[in-house]
Amino acid sequence: MKVLHYLASLILVLTSSALLDNSDVGNRRMLLDDANFDNSRLQALEHQFQTLQSQMNSKIMEQDAEIQALRATLSNFENSRVRLGTTYIRWGKKSCPSVNGTTTVYSGMAGGRNFDEKDGGINTLCLPLNPENAPSGVSSYVHSGRLYGSEYEFSYRNIAMDDDVPCAVCHSLYASSSIMIPAKRSCPSNWMKQYDGFLTSEAHYTNHNAADFLCVDSNPEYATAGSRQHSSNGRLFYTVQAVCGSLPCPPYRSSQPIACVVCTT
Repeated sequence: MKVLHYLASLILVLTSSALLDNSDVGNRRMLLDDANFDNSRLQALEHQFQTLQSQMNSKIMEQDAEIQALRATLSNFENSRVRLGTTYIRWGKKSCPSVNGTTTVYSGMAGGRNFDEKDGGINTLCLPLNPENAPSGVSSYVHSGRLYGSEYEFSYRNIAMDDDVPCAVCHSLYASSSIMIPAKRSCPSNWMKQYDGFLTSEAHYTNHNAADFLCVDSNPEYATAGSRQHSSNGRLFYTVQAVCGSLPCPPYRSSQPIACVVCTT
């Protein structure tokens, strides 16, 4: 009896499952046979795909545009940095040194205020040899500033006392900054030496007024625009020496002429 009861229960379960499977298959067949359902579902999926594809393409285009803009900015920065360079003045020479990327912007002569004048400009200028007129209408007055030429006040190598002082404005293409270092003839690591020489300034006299420290080339020349050794004064160039005290000796020495170097990087 127990076996018959078990078999009857098993047949009932299988029959019920078959009926459910047939019902589900029938439902699926009804959905598959429904053309309207298929078309609307496919159209919805296709619309979603097209929307996602459009959004993705838009994002890709935006990223490409940003990448191109960044590349252009970087390229402009690199080009402008190369073209920018740096400038300096080479005192005591008519041209710039033969250093890679360095060219002469113009040659000229040093000029400034007269050695015994307290007023006017205090900096030394490199004056071009081919001056142009000031704008029309600019007038000179009795109290206008004065601009003079310059002279060496010592003899050394190719120059003599009272020779006029030449200069050259130099452009270093592959550098971004320049510096004059006093008391050195060599440059720090990763800096390029443009030229070395000795430090100059105005004289240590009571009737002489202060002027800027300038680095004159170690092999100076004289200006040929005027007469040689003609004492007309103006901005005067004297060598500079060390004075012990607040300046420690050593490493400096009393009365030591001070060297200098111009470096770029």
